[in-house]
Amino acid sequence: MGGIFSAPSPPPLPPVPEIIDPAIEEEKARLESMDRRRRGRAGTIVTSDRGLLGTNEAAPQKKSLLGE
Repeated sequence: MGGIFSAPSPPPLPPVPEIIDPAIEEEKARLESMDRRRRGRAGTIVTSDRGLLGTNEAAPQKKSLLGE
């Protein structure tokens, strides 16, 4: 009677952990830092000479002048 039921299948193996090379991670951090410095402070400004580049149309309009 041992042939009626089959043995349960084994659970799947856990994924193999990736080996992180510190030299590669250091190189990635160095390149990101160089890109950030190249953009500089001007890369963080999101306005044009006429004001904000994009406005949120869904936001309620606020008073811009005293007495409005």
